[in-house]
Amino acid sequence: MDVERILVTVRTYPTISTRYTETVCTAGITDAGEWRRLYPVPLRYLEPHQQFGTFNIITLKLKQGQDGRPETRRPENQTVRIEGHLTDPIARHHWIAPTIVESLQELTDRGRSIGPVAVSEVLGFDAEPTHPVWSAAEQEKLRQFDLFSGERKPLEKVPFNFRLRWRDHSGATHDSMFISWEVFETWRSWRGSYDNVVDRMREKWLGDLFGAKRQVAFFMGNQAKRRQVFMVCGTYQPFKKDIPSEPLF
Repeated sequence: MDVERILVTVRTYPTISTRYTETVCTAGITDAGEWRRLYPVPLRYLEPHQQFGTFNIITLKLKQGQDGRPETRRPENQTVRIEGHLTDPIARHHWIAPTIVESLQELTDRGRSIGPVAVSEVLGFDAEPTHPVWSAAEQEKLRQFDLFSGERKPLEKVPFNFRLRWRDHSGATHDSMFISWEVFETWRSWRGSYDNVVDRMREKWLGDLFGAKRQVAFFMGNQAKRRQVFMVCGTYQPFKKDIPSEPLF
Protein backbone atom coordinates (compact mmCIF):
# COMPACT_ATOMS: atom_id res chain seq x y z
CA MET A 1 0.00 0.00 0.00
CA ASP A 2 1.43 3.38 -1.07
CA VAL A 3 1.01 6.85 0.41
CA GLU A 4 0.48 9.36 -2.39
CA ARG A 5 0.05 13.11 -2.63
CA ILE A 6 -2.73 14.15 -5.00
CA LEU A 7 -4.20 17.37 -6.38
CA VAL A 8 -7.95 16.72 -6.51
CA THR A 9 -9.41 17.88 -9.84
CA VAL A 10 -12.59 15.80 -10.18
CA ARG A 11 -15.61 15.30 -7.91
CA THR A 12 -18.96 14.18 -9.23
CA TYR A 13 -22.42 14.30 -7.67
CA PRO A 14 -22.95 11.32 -5.33
CA THR A 15 -24.55 8.12 -6.59
CA ILE A 16 -26.38 5.65 -4.37
CA SER A 17 -24.51 2.46 -3.52
CA THR A 18 -25.74 -0.56 -1.55
CA ARG A 19 -22.24 -1.56 -0.52
CA TYR A 20 -20.72 1.86 0.14
CA THR A 21 -23.76 3.98 1.10
CA GLU A 22 -22.98 6.38 -1.72
CA THR A 23 -19.95 7.10 -3.86
CA VAL A 24 -18.41 10.12 -5.53
CA CYS A 25 -16.26 9.71 -8.62
CA THR A 26 -13.07 11.35 -7.41
CA ALA A 27 -9.84 11.81 -9.33
CA GLY A 28 -6.68 13.84 -9.43
CA ILE A 29 -2.99 14.00 -10.28
CA THR A 30 -0.12 12.83 -8.12
CA ASP A 31 2.90 15.03 -7.57
CA ALA A 32 4.68 12.59 -9.94
CA GLY A 33 2.26 13.57 -12.73
CA GLU A 34 0.17 10.38 -12.76
CA TRP A 35 -3.63 10.28 -12.79
CA ARG A 36 -5.53 8.48 -10.05
CA ARG A 37 -9.20 7.53 -9.90
CA LEU A 38 -10.16 6.99 -6.24
CA TYR A 39 -12.92 4.43 -5.65
CA PRO A 40 -14.88 4.08 -3.49
CA VAL A 41 -15.07 7.46 -1.76
CA PRO A 42 -18.22 8.11 0.31
CA LEU A 43 -17.20 11.75 0.53
CA ARG A 44 -20.05 13.10 2.66
CA TYR A 45 -19.52 10.27 5.18
CA LEU A 46 -15.86 11.02 5.79
CA GLU A 47 -14.94 12.90 8.95
CA PRO A 48 -15.57 16.65 8.51
CA HIS A 49 -11.84 17.46 8.49
CA GLN A 50 -11.36 14.91 5.67
CA GLN A 51 -14.09 16.11 3.29
CA PHE A 52 -11.88 17.52 0.56
CA GLY A 53 -12.87 19.81 -2.30
CA THR A 54 -11.72 20.45 -5.84
CA PHE A 55 -8.12 21.70 -5.98
CA ASN A 56 -7.34 20.54 -2.46
CA ILE A 57 -4.03 18.71 -2.12
CA ILE A 58 -4.48 15.53 -0.12
CA THR A 59 -2.35 12.63 1.03
CA LEU A 60 -3.74 9.15 1.60
CA LYS A 61 -2.93 5.46 1.44
CA LEU A 62 -3.88 3.68 -1.79
CA LYS A 63 -3.83 0.14 -3.08
CA GLN A 64 -4.38 -1.23 -6.58
CA GLY A 65 -7.94 -0.98 -7.87
CA GLN A 66 -9.95 -3.97 -9.00
CA ASP A 67 -11.86 -2.69 -12.03
CA GLY A 68 -9.05 -3.14 -14.57
CA ARG A 69 -8.63 0.55 -15.40
CA PRO A 70 -4.99 1.59 -15.01
CA GLU A 71 -5.62 4.74 -12.99
CA THR A 72 -8.03 3.22 -10.46
CA ARG A 73 -6.87 2.92 -6.86
CA ARG A 74 -8.74 1.83 -3.76
CA PRO A 75 -8.27 4.42 -1.00
CA GLU A 76 -7.97 3.85 2.71
CA ASN A 77 -10.41 6.67 3.40
CA GLN A 78 -9.54 6.93 7.09
CA THR A 79 -6.01 8.02 6.07
CA VAL A 80 -7.11 11.08 4.08
CA ARG A 81 -5.30 14.22 5.16
CA ILE A 82 -5.90 17.63 3.55
CA GLU A 83 -2.68 19.61 3.13
CA GLY A 84 -4.36 22.73 1.79
CA HIS A 85 -6.11 24.35 -1.15
CA LEU A 86 -4.16 25.26 -4.29
CA THR A 87 -5.49 28.68 -5.27
CA ASP A 88 -2.79 29.91 -7.66
CA PRO A 89 -3.81 29.15 -11.28
CA ILE A 90 -0.19 28.97 -12.44
CA ALA A 91 0.64 26.41 -9.76
CA ARG A 92 -2.45 24.38 -10.69
CA HIS A 93 -1.39 24.46 -14.32
CA HIS A 94 2.04 23.08 -13.51
CA TRP A 95 0.29 19.96 -12.21
CA ILE A 96 -2.35 19.64 -14.94
CA ALA A 97 -0.83 20.90 -18.21
CA PRO A 98 1.61 18.01 -18.83
CA THR A 99 -1.30 15.54 -18.84
CA ILE A 100 -3.58 17.41 -21.31
CA VAL A 101 -4.11 15.74 -24.70
CA GLU A 102 -5.51 17.19 -27.90
CA SER A 103 -8.36 14.75 -28.48
CA LEU A 104 -10.45 12.07 -26.85
CA GLN A 105 -9.01 9.60 -29.36
CA GLU A 106 -5.50 10.44 -28.19
CA LEU A 107 -6.56 9.78 -24.60
CA THR A 108 -7.81 6.31 -25.51
CA ASP A 109 -4.85 5.60 -27.81
CA ARG A 110 -2.58 6.18 -24.82
CA GLY A 111 -4.53 3.58 -22.88
CA ARG A 112 -5.85 6.11 -20.38
CA SER A 113 -9.29 5.90 -18.83
CA ILE A 114 -9.31 9.39 -17.31
CA GLY A 115 -7.60 12.70 -18.00
CA PRO A 116 -7.96 16.19 -19.46
CA VAL A 117 -8.78 16.74 -23.13
CA ALA A 118 -8.32 20.18 -24.71
CA VAL A 119 -11.57 21.66 -26.03
CA SER A 120 -11.70 23.51 -29.34
CA GLU A 121 -15.32 24.66 -29.01
CA VAL A 122 -18.30 24.00 -26.77
CA LEU A 123 -21.37 23.68 -28.98
CA GLY A 124 -24.16 23.24 -26.47
CA PHE A 125 -25.27 22.74 -22.86
CA ASP A 126 -28.33 20.51 -22.54
CA ALA A 127 -30.48 19.43 -19.60
CA GLU A 128 -32.70 16.40 -20.18
CA PRO A 129 -35.56 16.18 -17.64
CA THR A 130 -35.66 12.98 -15.62
CA HIS A 131 -38.03 11.62 -13.00
CA PRO A 132 -37.94 13.89 -9.91
CA VAL A 133 -37.71 11.00 -7.42
CA TRP A 134 -35.34 8.07 -7.08
CA SER A 135 -36.19 4.91 -9.01
CA ALA A 136 -37.59 1.84 -7.25
CA ALA A 137 -34.15 0.19 -7.39
CA GLU A 138 -32.47 3.27 -5.93
CA GLN A 139 -35.09 3.55 -3.19
CA GLU A 140 -34.46 -0.10 -2.32
CA LYS A 141 -30.74 0.66 -1.91
CA LEU A 142 -31.62 3.52 0.40
CA ARG A 143 -34.01 1.32 2.36
CA GLN A 144 -31.38 -1.40 2.81
CA PHE A 145 -28.90 1.13 4.11
CA ASP A 146 -31.45 2.47 6.59
CA LEU A 147 -32.08 -1.05 7.89
CA PHE A 148 -28.42 -1.78 8.62
CA SER A 149 -27.15 1.64 9.63
CA GLY A 150 -30.05 3.87 10.51
CA GLU A 151 -28.02 6.98 9.75
CA ARG A 152 -28.30 8.24 6.21
CA LYS A 153 -27.71 11.80 5.06
CA PRO A 154 -30.41 13.11 2.69
CA LEU A 155 -29.39 12.94 -0.97
CA GLU A 156 -31.51 15.03 -3.28
CA LYS A 157 -32.48 13.71 -6.70
CA VAL A 158 -31.63 16.38 -9.26
CA PRO A 159 -34.29 15.94 -11.98
CA PHE A 160 -31.99 16.49 -14.97
CA ASN A 161 -29.28 14.71 -16.91
CA PHE A 162 -26.82 17.38 -18.02
CA ARG A 163 -24.92 17.00 -21.28
CA LEU A 164 -22.25 18.94 -23.17
CA ARG A 165 -21.84 18.98 -26.93
CA TRP A 166 -18.29 19.89 -27.85
CA ARG A 167 -15.43 19.58 -30.33
CA ASP A 168 -11.86 18.57 -29.51
CA HIS A 169 -8.75 19.75 -31.36
CA SER A 170 -8.85 16.87 -33.84
CA GLY A 171 -12.18 18.20 -35.11
CA ALA A 172 -14.17 15.30 -33.63
CA THR A 173 -17.48 16.24 -32.02
CA HIS A 174 -18.85 14.65 -28.86
CA ASP A 175 -22.10 14.57 -26.89
CA SER A 176 -21.10 13.72 -23.33
CA MET A 177 -22.85 13.34 -20.00
CA PHE A 178 -21.81 16.17 -17.66
CA ILE A 179 -21.62 14.79 -14.12
CA SER A 180 -19.43 17.19 -12.15
CA TRP A 181 -20.31 18.08 -8.57
CA GLU A 182 -20.33 21.76 -9.54
CA VAL A 183 -23.09 21.57 -12.16
CA PHE A 184 -25.47 19.66 -9.87
CA GLU A 185 -24.75 21.93 -6.91
CA THR A 186 -25.30 25.01 -9.08
CA TRP A 187 -28.77 23.74 -9.98
CA ARG A 188 -29.56 23.13 -6.31
CA SER A 189 -28.27 26.58 -5.32
CA TRP A 190 -29.89 28.58 -8.12
CA ARG A 191 -33.31 26.96 -8.47
CA GLY A 192 -34.86 29.30 -5.91
CA SER A 193 -33.37 32.42 -7.51
CA TYR A 194 -34.31 32.08 -11.18
CA ASP A 195 -37.56 31.28 -12.98
CA ASN A 196 -35.70 29.14 -15.49
CA VAL A 197 -32.58 27.93 -13.77
CA VAL A 198 -31.45 25.76 -16.71
CA ASP A 199 -31.39 28.76 -19.06
CA ARG A 200 -29.38 30.69 -16.49
CA MET A 201 -26.93 27.80 -16.12
CA ARG A 202 -26.59 27.50 -19.89
CA GLU A 203 -25.80 31.21 -20.08
CA LYS A 204 -23.22 30.90 -17.31
CA TRP A 205 -21.39 27.91 -18.78
CA LEU A 206 -21.54 28.81 -22.48
CA GLY A 207 -21.21 32.57 -22.15
CA ASP A 208 -18.69 32.74 -19.32
CA LEU A 209 -16.98 29.53 -18.19
CA PHE A 210 -16.67 28.20 -21.75
CA GLY A 211 -16.62 31.61 -23.45
CA ALA A 212 -14.62 32.44 -26.55
CA LYS A 213 -11.75 33.99 -24.57
CA ARG A 214 -11.33 30.98 -22.32
CA GLN A 215 -8.96 28.09 -22.77
CA VAL A 216 -10.94 25.03 -21.74
CA ALA A 217 -10.20 21.38 -21.07
CA PHE A 218 -12.59 18.67 -19.93
CA PHE A 219 -11.63 16.01 -17.41
CA MET A 220 -12.94 12.95 -19.24
CA GLY A 221 -13.49 9.61 -17.53
CA ASN A 222 -14.95 6.37 -18.83
CA GLN A 223 -17.40 3.94 -17.28
CA ALA A 224 -16.19 0.78 -15.58
CA LYS A 225 -18.59 -1.49 -17.50
CA ARG A 226 -18.74 0.46 -20.78
CA ARG A 227 -15.17 1.51 -21.38
CA GLN A 228 -15.96 3.20 -24.69
CA VAL A 229 -18.31 5.71 -22.99
CA PHE A 230 -16.55 8.79 -21.63
CA MET A 231 -18.22 11.45 -19.50
CA VAL A 232 -17.26 15.01 -18.56
CA CYS A 233 -16.39 14.52 -14.90
CA GLY A 234 -15.07 18.04 -14.43
CA THR A 235 -13.94 21.12 -16.32
CA TYR A 236 -10.80 23.25 -16.33
CA GLN A 237 -10.52 26.90 -17.30
CA PRO A 238 -7.01 28.07 -16.33
CA PHE A 239 -7.44 31.84 -16.43
CA LYS A 240 -10.18 34.43 -16.24
CA LYS A 241 -11.02 36.44 -19.32
CA ASP A 242 -9.41 39.64 -18.08
CA ILE A 243 -6.03 38.06 -17.34
CA PRO A 244 -3.80 38.07 -20.46
CA SER A 245 -1.71 34.98 -20.98
CA GLU A 246 0.15 33.03 -23.60
CA PRO A 247 -1.69 30.06 -25.15
CA LEU A 248 -1.45 27.19 -22.71
CA PHE A 249 -2.69 24.27 -24.79
